[in-house]
Amino acid sequence: MIFSLFVAKILAGVLHFFGRGATTLPGRVALRLCPDILSRLSKGVRIICVTGTNGKTTTCGLLSHGLSKSGLSYFVNNSGANMITGVTTAFITHSTLFGKCRCQYAVLECDENSLPRISACIDADILVVTNVFRDQLDRYGEVTHTLAKIKEGVDNMPSCHLILNADCPLTYSLSVLCANDCSTFGINAHDAVSVASDSPYCPFCHNLLRYSRVVYSQLGDYSCMHCDYRRPNPTVMADSIIDLGEGGSSFFLHTGYASRYATSSLGGIYNVYNYIAAYSVLQMIGIAGADALADYSGAFGRMERFDCNGNSVLMLLVKNPVGLANCIRYVAGLKSEFDICFALNDNDADGRDVSWIWDASFVPLSRKSCRVYSMGTRCYDMALRLKYDSIDSAVIEGEDYRRLIDTVRDNNRDFVVLATYTAMMNMRKVFVREFGGDAFWHER
Repeated sequence: MIFSLFVAKILAGVLHFFGRGATTLPGRVALRLCPDILSRLSKGVRIICVTGTNGKTTTCGLLSHGLSKSGLSYFVNNSGANMITGVTTAFITHSTLFGKCRCQYAVLECDENSLPRISACIDADILVVTNVFRDQLDRYGEVTHTLAKIKEGVDNMPSCHLILNADCPLTYSLSVLCANDCSTFGINAHDAVSVASDSPYCPFCHNLLRYSRVVYSQLGDYSCMHCDYRRPNPTVMADSIIDLGEGGSSFFLHTGYASRYATSSLGGIYNVYNYIAAYSVLQMIGIAGADALADYSGAFGRMERFDCNGNSVLMLLVKNPVGLANCIRYVAGLKSEFDICFALNDNDADGRDVSWIWDASFVPLSRKSCRVYSMGTRCYDMALRLKYDSIDSAVIEGEDYRRLIDTVRDNNRDFVVLATYTAMMNMRKVFVREFGGDAFWHER
């Protein structure tokens, strides 16, 4: 193993010297040289895994922030390299040459499809499942396939404590399907973002679920009239949500018999879910989460802000209908005057199928007095989709980010970018160079 570690560390050093992220290649090489290296490096480390369709990176960022403010030693694969090669690279980076991890905690973002392979090599203390939505059908398939992959991962870690989204009928079904101890988080709120439910049926008897309250998509207070499967009372619950705007959010947090007022610097109902998921973990390991999380400012590419001559440039990652609908609603509620660009790519990491853009409504933006731009490898598909919701957009062909930078500067107002994964990663390098900021692999 020492030889494998030495080679991987040298490779990471060379890649960093040339300005590359070194987020997956060292792990790939190390696993080829020593297939059980992840199992050996992870021994004795308290591991918190986060998986699910949406919210993984932000939840991990919140956990990282909470652990940092509490003075605990930890690391996180914060570059978004969430397959086994990225997880292995993170352990290599934070281990000595003799394979001893220098940190007490590891916070691992885990791709849903990769969770079975990762979980076969580690023994996590806690696994958070944020939600299960339709995402990249050409890679993940339908939601039942995603759920089956997560269950397979859980089955590899029988002693792991599950923290499940009680409002998602698919996610909460793991409490029945798996023998692990579990706790839950949820929201008591009506929001009803306009996007079709990805899972309107009971995961057990397949009858239509009934809802007394909907937050968005299939998230809400559900019950099945045929088999009595229903949403539980969440272990950690947010309600009386006062604000979800660009200044952040505020709400009441209930844990058992205790309640307190909580604030977050992140806006959007989806970020309330991310907050209470992270809070649930911190509470379990004995950290006062509400105080530790209040001033977290966001993960790279997820509500990340850049400054262009005093104007805000806001970057939001979108990758599926639920995330897109939530981001549109958030952006439509911004009080400042802004222009907006949709960057749609169809590279392997994005998914070749871009039909998901038709499953979310852009109508809330049609009432804004903003200039709209479309760009990316599928820029004309995006322009056509916007046209169907009566929004005209100027097309920036391909990934001409130099032209986008010039547009941001020339327009001299706030700017919002909604980008798919590879568009966000490629664009962000240009933004950091022009507007300042950290390279994506730098720890915060």
